[in-house]
Amino acid sequence: MSDSVGQFRDAIRSAGLVPPEAIDADGKLHRFASNGKRGDDAGFYVLHAEGIPAGSFGDWRTGLSQSWQADLGRSLTPAEEAAHRTKLDTMRRERDAEQAKRKAKAEKKATAIWKAAKPATANHAYLTRKGIKAHGARQHHDALVIPMHYGGELQSLQFIGPDGNKRFLTGGRVAGCYFSMGNPEGAAAWCIAEGFATGATIHEATGYPVAVAFYAGNLEPVAQALRSKLPELRLIVCADDDAATEGNPGITMATAAARSVGGLVAIPDFGNDRAQGATDFNDMAQHCGLEAVEQAVARASAPQAPEHQPDAVRLPALESETPGVPGNAAQATGTGKAERPIPGATDRPAFRVFDDWLETAGERFKPGVWHFGTDNEGNTTQAWVCSPLHVEAVTFDEQDNNFGRLLRFRNTLKRWRQWAMPMELLRGAGDEMRGELLAMGVEIDPTTKARNLLATYLQARPPTRRINCAMQVGWCGNSFVLPEAVIGPNASGVIFQSGERGHEAHTTKGTLEGWQAGIAARAVGNPMLVLALSASFAGPMLARCNAEGGGLHYVGDSSSGKTTAIEAACATWGGPSFRRSWRATANGMEGAAALFNDCLLALDEISECDPREVGAIVYALGNGIGKQRAGRTGKARPITRWRCFVLSSGERTIGTTMLEGGHRAKAGQSVRLLDIAAARTFGTWDNLHDLPSGQAFSDAIKRESATHYGHAGRAFLEKLSRDDRDFCTLLERLKALPAFCAKEGEGQDRRAAARFALLAIAGEVATEYGISRWPEGEAIQAAAECFKAWQATRGRGNDERRQILERVSSFIERHGDGRFSSVDAPSEPKILDRAGWWSDSSEGRGYLFTADGLREALKGFDFKRALDVLQSSEVLPKPQANGERARFFRIGGRGAKLYAIDSSKLTGNDRVA
Repeated sequence: MSDSVGQFRDAIRSAGLVPPEAIDADGKLHRFASNGKRGDDAGFYVLHAEGIPAGSFGDWRTGLSQSWQADLGRSLTPAEEAAHRTKLDTMRRERDAEQAKRKAKAEKKATAIWKAAKPATANHAYLTRKGIKAHGARQHHDALVIPMHYGGELQSLQFIGPDGNKRFLTGGRVAGCYFSMGNPEGAAAWCIAEGFATGATIHEATGYPVAVAFYAGNLEPVAQALRSKLPELRLIVCADDDAATEGNPGITMATAAARSVGGLVAIPDFGNDRAQGATDFNDMAQHCGLEAVEQAVARASAPQAPEHQPDAVRLPALESETPGVPGNAAQATGTGKAERPIPGATDRPAFRVFDDWLETAGERFKPGVWHFGTDNEGNTTQAWVCSPLHVEAVTFDEQDNNFGRLLRFRNTLKRWRQWAMPMELLRGAGDEMRGELLAMGVEIDPTTKARNLLATYLQARPPTRRINCAMQVGWCGNSFVLPEAVIGPNASGVIFQSGERGHEAHTTKGTLEGWQAGIAARAVGNPMLVLALSASFAGPMLARCNAEGGGLHYVGDSSSGKTTAIEAACATWGGPSFRRSWRATANGMEGAAALFNDCLLALDEISECDPREVGAIVYALGNGIGKQRAGRTGKARPITRWRCFVLSSGERTIGTTMLEGGHRAKAGQSVRLLDIAAARTFGTWDNLHDLPSGQAFSDAIKRESATHYGHAGRAFLEKLSRDDRDFCTLLERLKALPAFCAKEGEGQDRRAAARFALLAIAGEVATEYGISRWPEGEAIQAAAECFKAWQATRGRGNDERRQILERVSSFIERHGDGRFSSVDAPSEPKILDRAGWWSDSSEGRGYLFTADGLREALKGFDFKRALDVLQSSEVLPKPQANGERARFFRIGGRGAKLYAIDSSKLTGNDRVA
């Protein structure tokens, strides 16, 4: 037991804290003077003696927090690991509760003292000795009071006595807090200094606004906060020159802070006769004058790149780590030696990850991944590889392919992120992998050695944690995968894995309640808007209903509101970046569709697309399968697949757009993307909900769509992923309703009816889940009404049949007088490029087509299939006994086999055979 307590005490000392004289291993939270001064209780520790001795310690003043485990000289068993994690969780909860209690108490006390304090007098002994003004500081009894703000809120106070003695409010936060002098808005630069007197001197000498960080270790957090607040403003970190202190922490940390934000470093210049103890700009002002201070700040320069990675003075925070998972100085080797974070010569080569500054055995290490090795002569070496980056888990798909690594890293803004990196990015020189990490904010040493070490680190010692990965947005079992979240009962076991960024579509802003009040409520009484919002929920329903992909195409005049309906649908899932444009090639649209698998694909303004590409795009979107392509070796590459619901808009129909590109719209294309005329009472709307005009209604929907988005879709998935109903049976019941029953309809009508029934289900389920808050039946009514509108525009019957009849009729209208002549003419007139003859009877005029003429009229259709359609429509007689459809006719003394077309049956024929 005494050996464990000794190890624990050494770990506290190695972290740069003064350990308490007595340590109680009772599993309770204890406070101690981390700086060794009487009355200070910023330090804390918890030590458990039962089982595997373990504990945690830290300093609330600086934010340091570290977990510890006794060195047993062996790896932990699974049972011991579980027990250790339980201890860590208990200690973490107790520590967090105590910290929250201390923080709340300190904030309350700080506010009371600050309100009661009076403005500091100009003759205060400290101000007089330093030769500075108060700059907003107050006075409590005989001490100056400096407010310490974090995130704009008062967190704590610093007290400076007449003799210069400084202390912080007990329990108050220090890390990341600062006190600001002057207004940075419109300033040429913003300076950062350690102490109040130094900051006041710089402000008075230069006129620049100054942020006081209170101590050297806080310079970088403050610099990061200022950079986030005003990204474009020049930052100057004004260092203390601690020349008499080993490692010169003042300049070292100021340099690191400036480097982290792309700022400049200013260093005081005391000349040749530097006074003893002079370190900062206030000392310089008293020795050389304010003008010299101004000149020194003006000479501020960019920090030089470190030659030997000398930065840092704090240990990494280890409380979130678990044994056996690489990620911190103690546990990267699995030994739990928190007191020896740097491996010895016998343990090298090895990697370590420091989440914070580390000082041990007289050496300093900045945060990041470090490699510790030996050279050819056996000398120990060390190299900084990149900023903090942990390998959390091994990822792979359900077929044991697409392996990857789940990475957790801190970006340049000091924010933690995670990314499931495909292992294939490590192929070759790994340039793609580094490019993605750099773009996401990871800082990587540019040397060749560091680049190679990074690839080695990412592949070394795969962690024991395993996670299934999904390569696309959409369903993965009973969970739904989004780029930034997984929703469903088994969400914790799945993660989205992609080798690229650019998944910015599924974002959130505002609230679900705002979406319900501003968008969903206004859809009531507006069938087109209800249908669009129902379509936004239809994507996840496709798989649950075993339905095919496809969609709707809103057709209407410019500025009628159809694009607004699209934007409203997009707000279910994301913001402005969710909506895509038709301006794409067929190949490019495949990639877009894959990004919105099992979701909504919103495409605006079809006129922006090359008409020659529209047909291929429509087929691809509906079929859900990309083009087969060959790899570099000539072998077939994996085919991209998706299933999504498409919501499109434009001033022209699909068919009209394709005709501009010289292509005829086939029936299969027309039923994959259904044309809906978005012409209602007020543009696309019927009920303006007390707004003065259709334009005002559209503007209101657009505003709400840009204010509240992304929440409705996630709420829908939370319910749907846990709903075990048979939606296929529900869809069949809905398709049987009279409103969706295509009477005398063929397959195309029934497919369209099924599409509208699916939209009705999606909308009604959203109502049932309490998301849309529509009256029951609102979505069904809207879908039924729009189905009727589609039928009215298209007409009933087979679309291909109608197209064939229209093509023959159109051919006769265009060429009836130029390429046909009467069979009864006394002498056959000379006809160039003859297509046939005509003859009149009591029933009207009939046409006798040559084989070439009829094939020309039916160009683009399968000829035999077209003859079957003409026969079933009674336009063409039944075939003869030998099966031939052409009959023998004698015209002008010579015979010919011709196709007899009854032109009276070509128009108004919507009958079903």
